Amino acid sequence: MIAIPYAFYVGLFNSISSLINQILQPYSFTEDEAGIGGALLIVVGLVTSAVTSPIIDRTKSYLIAIKICVPIIAICYLAFTWAPQTRTIVAPYVILSILGASSFSLVPIVLEYLIEITHPVAPEVTSTICWTGGQLLGGIFIIVSDALRASGANDGTADDHTDRPPGNMYNALVFQTVLALVVVPLPLALGCCGRQKGVRMRRVDADREAAERRYIANGGVVAV
Repeated sequence: MIAIPYAFYVGLFNSISSLINQILQPYSFTEDEAGIGGALLIVVGLVTSAVTSPIIDRTKSYLIAIKICVPIIAICYLAFTWAPQTRTIVAPYVILSILGASSFSLVPIVLEYLIEITHPVAPEVTSTICWTGGQLLGGIFIIVSDALRASGANDGTADDHTDRPPGNMYNALVFQTVLALVVVPLPLALGCCGRQKGVRMRRVDADREAAERRYIANGGVVAV
């Protein structure tokens, strides 16, 4: 319920970041404008992640953060489906910035939370499985999205100022949106229907129990 959405969103992020030029250029956006959009996707994400990750790690509010980030990511993919058609750079820039912020924030949260709930499984096991799945799906999504591209020149030279100019990737954006939305219920259902034990942070509990044992063994003296 965590690994599958994580792999999907990593794959989708790799796909949209790789194809951002092909998505925007049919609508007469320049290469520079598309490049800035890709930069916003990554830079805003890195800055946001650097701010939110220490806060969430200190408060241990991983599950709440996951349930907040996932719907935001899905809504961004949904909104971006029609963003290029506006032919104004503001809409793609705003959506890509929010998408980058929520996506990059989700990555360390999920990896850390998986370590907590799968303890004592080695951290490299869960992270390797998730990253491998994400990279594999990313390659598949890029191939599928490219196959869904409309025929015609996609560099903007054939732009007829309609909603579906030659070379557009509207069908690919719909494909990405469907995938982003279909996995939303999985993380939102975590801990529901009497499954609180399944989302218990086992590593935190193990550290607490170990500290209590040391405290008792030291005769009530806190060990430093």
